[in-house]
Amino acid sequence: MIYLPGESRSSRNVHSKSRGACRPSVVIHNREVMCESGTERDAALIIATDPDVIDLREQPPAVTWIDAEGTLRRHTFDFLATLRSGKKVAIAVKPMEVAKRTRFLETLGLIAQQLPRSFADGVKLVTDEDLPQDHVHNAVLFKQSLRTSNPAHDELIKRLLAEHKYATIGQIVEASGLEGQAFQAIIRLIAAGVVRVIDNARIGYLARIELSISSSNEEVA
Repeated sequence: MIYLPGESRSSRNVHSKSRGACRPSVVIHNREVMCESGTERDAALIIATDPDVIDLREQPPAVTWIDAEGTLRRHTFDFLATLRSGKKVAIAVKPMEVAKRTRFLETLGLIAQQLPRSFADGVKLVTDEDLPQDHVHNAVLFKQSLRTSNPAHDELIKRLLAEHKYATIGQIVEASGLEGQAFQAIIRLIAAGVVRVIDNARIGYLARIELSISSSNEEVA
């Protein structure tokens, strides 16, 4: 069966017709998230890998604020993240060059001071400098891993890593005899925090992995 994602909850249409722009969408938490740029898409993918984030809404309703000259203004955050604790974080996404040129951090500080706590508990600026391509690559793999499940394969990978202490992904895949299914299991375990990528490397067959500390303790116990 095919299950379609839920509709976007954007407060405005960011995908209006345009001859000069291509605006991507991604599925986060089983719902379409519309983005205005590739940078926003990459930010959404990385934010969604945080296990503390249980909901991510794009383009939430605008908030009003008063600038330094006393002028009433409106601002629409790019994302509103809900954390497992119940707290909410309003997220703005900007290229660092634009943020510096427009002194956006000062603007964001004023907005944060006036932000109703009913809307969010805090604000965060995400720039392209926070989105290294290796992390984006890994986030895409994590997202894809959520589509698969095989507890038996996961347990085999954990046993192999307990025996080897650490190894490359390619070595564990070969030792498992599961080929591509082993790779999927490894990604699932990394996404779940059970397996750790050494040195935060780009995930691939040459990346070294090991059981996380908590998982190692469980194996010993």
